[in-house]
Amino acid sequence: MSKRVIYWICQVLGWGLYTLFLIGMMALFGGEGYITSSSLILQGIIYVSLILFSHLFKLHIQRSNWLELRLSKLIPRAFVGTLVTAIVTQVFIHLIIYLIFPLSGISGFSWSGFIGYVFNIYIVLILWASIYFIIKFMEKNRKSELEKLALKSALQEAELMILKNQVNPHFLFNALNNIRSLILIEPEKARKMVTHISDLLRYSIQFNASEKVALKEEIEIVKDYLQLESIQFQERLSYTFNISSETLKVQIPPMAIQLLVENAIKHGLSTQKNGGQILVSTSLIENYLLIEVKNSGQLRSSQKREGIGLKNLVERMKILFGTFAEFKLENSSNQMVSATLKIPTS
Repeated sequence: MSKRVIYWICQVLGWGLYTLFLIGMMALFGGEGYITSSSLILQGIIYVSLILFSHLFKLHIQRSNWLELRLSKLIPRAFVGTLVTAIVTQVFIHLIIYLIFPLSGISGFSWSGFIGYVFNIYIVLILWASIYFIIKFMEKNRKSELEKLALKSALQEAELMILKNQVNPHFLFNALNNIRSLILIEPEKARKMVTHISDLLRYSIQFNASEKVALKEEIEIVKDYLQLESIQFQERLSYTFNISSETLKVQIPPMAIQLLVENAIKHGLSTQKNGGQILVSTSLIENYLLIEVKNSGQLRSSQKREGIGLKNLVERMKILFGTFAEFKLENSSNQMVSATLKIPTS
């Protein structure tokens, strides 16, 4: 149902109830003798007049853009406007019942009676105008909130695309550096690295337009990444996966686990002469998915552990999950560092 139809239904029913109220007051205080054909016709004229002139007042409000005014300017205009509308309405009614269509049984014209009728209509029109302005301001505020939400959503989507596009070049840069270091001395291993990189880039391109991917697909690409890194690290890198089967279908941001593993190798294992190990585990606790990547080493305050990749991951988590997602990087023991993602599943 359109707003225009609703408006006219409210006009007809609202002023109809007011007219019935007047008739009821006549019967209550004046007795049945006051309910005559002339009095009912008069109430019908008042009813039509109120619908007509309140609508004209509404058109004036719209054409004059009163709804765009501040309250300090709107309120005086509203009071004056309702007073003018009440006077014009009563002039119209009096012209009909005394000149155009005289009604029998109606007392003669008097200025005191006219002023009293104007005052009564003025009070009713103030109520009508108050309801109208309240509804319009509620609609305006709701529209403003929807526009803000739409703008915020568009901004977040744009930010997400920018952050995702920053992640892939960052990883590619590191991978190409690995190839460069091996391409002359161990070309066979370099060729294997190129194969793994092609799988990783295919995954990156395929899911670049997606906000989330299944954890199972992310784990497969992490395995490719670790195989690629193990070629360079040889015996200095070992890794273990402890993935709960119930987490495999949970949706996560693409490249999230890969970034944690990449960070663990770059800032943890690569700084240690004997390398170390990486443990990737997932579990479901209540309504949250816990992803934990542990690596050998210790987190020191002097180390710059959060590069552009991790910072972008944290931003992506905020955009996708708000304050419900958590990221923590800490020493979990004397030999291990733990990076933990806590992602809501519902």
